[in-house]
Parts: sequence; structure tokens; C-alpha cells
Amino acid sequence: MNLPNKITVGRFALALGFFAFFVWADLEHSTQWWRPLAGALVFGLAVVGDAFDGYYARKLGLQTDFGRIADPVVDKVIVSGGLILLAGCEWARPYFPPWMVVLIIGREFLVNGLRGFIEARGVAFPARWDGKLKMILQCFAIPFVLLWRALDLSQPGERTLLKLMDITTLSLVWLTFVMTIVSGVRYVTAAAHVLRSQGEARGS
Repeated sequence: MNLPNKITVGRFALALGFFAFFVWADLEHSTQWWRPLAGALVFGLAVVGDAFDGYYARKLGLQTDFGRIADPVVDKVIVSGGLILLAGCEWARPYFPPWMVVLIIGREFLVNGLRGFIEARGVAFPARWDGKLKMILQCFAIPFVLLWRALDLSQPGERTLLKLMDITTLSLVWLTFVMTIVSGVRYVTAAAHVLRSQGEARGS
């Protein structure tokens, strides 16, 4: 197994570690500020590796079928798992209500299904810049909610700083949600164009 693939596997292990810590530390009910902070750090380690596995795969010419499939799958596991766990916490629902989480994860299933269907027909359907931006925003929004929780528990009397963090986090979450939906619509439009072009080519 080459270096980029090892990084990808390590990211998956960190994702599992984040999920296990979230449950073990009982972040839904815990009143200890360091626990959501530690959760944010573990999540950050799990997602930051995404930049390194792709970088080394391109730099060293080590692209593999495993990496091409596993890397986005790990991304989806990390983000979807984090969103589901946060939606189960009462303090996190003002940021990630269940309906929003369902739409975000539903978008991932839809785009992945379209990509698999189109590529099975022999047509490349690569990731788009807006989809990558969506992923980056998601990877910031989730730990920001955890950092807000850590600040809320550690500085309950510091209302000004807490309010600023609240506004920043809420703005980031909604920007993430809008970009998720917009990029999903653009992927569906692109897929429809590819399928329509294929149909016209076969009919001619």
C-alpha cells in the first residue's frame, strides 16, 4: 500500500476515533469544555489529511483505483457521521437541525449515484470546484459548532465573545448548506447534459 493510500486509511481510522470519542465523551450531555474541544481537534486531524493524500498521489504519480474510490468515501463517512452525531445533540440543533442534515446527506447520495451511473456508461464525471468548496466548508462548519460548545461551557459569562462565535458559526453553517445545495443542483444539471448528449449521439 503506497503513502497516499496509507494516509486515506489513517483518515478513516481517525474518523472512527472521532465517532468513538463523541460517544465515549458523551458530548451530547457533557459539561466539560475540553471534551468538545478535543472532538474538534480529532475531527480536524481526520479531515486535514485529505489535502495530503491527494497531494502526494499527484506529486509522486501514485494514483490508484483504491485511492480514487476510497478517498471520497472517507470524506463522506467523516462529514456524514459528524453531522448525524451533531443533529442528535440538543445544543447543536440550532446549527444543524435534522432536516438540514437529511438534505445534505441526501445530496451526497444523489451526486454519488449519478456519478456512478454516468461513469458506468464510459463517461468521466469528475469532481467540480463547487463540490470541493462544499467539502471544505463542511469540514470547517462541523468543528466550529464543537468549538462554540467548548466556548459556551468554558466562558458562560462572556456573552460578547460567545455571541460573536455564535454568529460566525451560524453564518458558516448556512453558507455551507447553500453551497451544498447549489453544487448539488449544478451536478444534476451537468449529469442531465451528459445523458442528453449521449441520447442525441445514439439517435443520430
